[in-house]
Amino acid sequence: MQKYKHLAEKDAKRLKFFRKSRKVAKNGMKRSLIICGLLLLLGVGAIAFYKVLDNGDSSRTNAICDASSDKKEKNYEETELNALDRKELDRESEKNESIKAGDSDNKTENVGTACGDFADWNKKCSVEMIVVNKDNFLPSGYQPKIKSCRGKEIAEVAFDGLNTMIEDAKKDGVKLWISSGYRSTELQTKLFNRQVEKEKSKAVISQEEAEKRAAMVVARPGTSEHNTGLAVDFNGVEDNFYTTKEYDWLVKNAHKYGFIERYQKKWKNVTGVIYEPWHFRYVGKENAEKIRNSGLCLEKYVENNLK
Repeated sequence: MQKYKHLAEKDAKRLKFFRKSRKVAKNGMKRSLIICGLLLLLGVGAIAFYKVLDNGDSSRTNAICDASSDKKEKNYEETELNALDRKELDRESEKNESIKAGDSDNKTENVGTACGDFADWNKKCSVEMIVVNKDNFLPSGYQPKIKSCRGKEIAEVAFDGLNTMIEDAKKDGVKLWISSGYRSTELQTKLFNRQVEKEKSKAVISQEEAEKRAAMVVARPGTSEHNTGLAVDFNGVEDNFYTTKEYDWLVKNAHKYGFIERYQKKWKNVTGVIYEPWHFRYVGKENAEKIRNSGLCLEKYVENNLK
C-alpha cells in the first residue's frame, strides 16, 4: 500500500482493485481472442473437410437416389405386370368357356371389330371425354396433368372425384383402393413388349401375330385408357371383383363422382376389351350420369349423341 500512501487507505484499495480488474479483463480479452481464432480455424477446417467428403460421396449419393427411383419404378411395374397376368388368365378362362359352349366364332379372340373412328372427336372434345381404344390413339402431344392420389398417379381433373369417392365408400363400410392409375406410354411400351415376348414363347408365331395376341391383354402404347390418366383399376384386379360389395357399390355410386364402368361383357365387340369389372373411367359428373342412364358404352354414347 506504500505506492498509494498519499491516498486514503480506502481510496488506495479501491484504485488498486480497479487496476487489477482492468489487467484481468485485458488478459481475459486476449484469451478470448485466441480461443475465437482457434474456433474459427476449426470451423474453416471442418467446412473444408466436409466439402471434400461430400464431393467424394456425391457419386455414391446419386447412385443411391437413382437406385431408390429405379426401385420405385420397378415396384410399380411389377404391380402392373401382376395385374396383367390376372387379366391374361381372365382372357384364357373366357376363351375356354366360349369353346366349351360351342362358340365357333370364338368371339373372345375377335373382340373389338367396330370401335369407330374418334380422331376428329378427340381433337375437339373436353379432356375427360377423350375416346381411346385399340383403334383410336391418344391425340398427338397429349400429356395429362398428373397428381398423386393415395400413392397412385391420376389425371388432376379426376383427383377430387376419385378421392371423395373412396372416402365416401369407406363411410359406407366399403374399402376401395387403387391398383393402377396413370401409366406413361413408356411403361405401356415395356408392358406391351413384355407380353409380345410372352406370346412368342408359347408358340412359333410371327411378330405380327404375337403383337395381335398381346394386344388382347395389354393395350398398344397410346391406346390404353391408363395412358390418359383418367382410368382406375380397383382392388387388385381380381377376376371375382364383380361378386364383391365393392363392385356393387361402384356400380350404384361411381357416376355421382364422375366415373363410369368402362368394360362390360356385353360391350366387348365395341370396346375391344374383355370384361373388366375393376376398371372405371372418369368422364365428369354430368357426362357420367348421362352415359350410365343411356345403357351404352362410351364409344356408342359419343357416336350416337355427340359426334
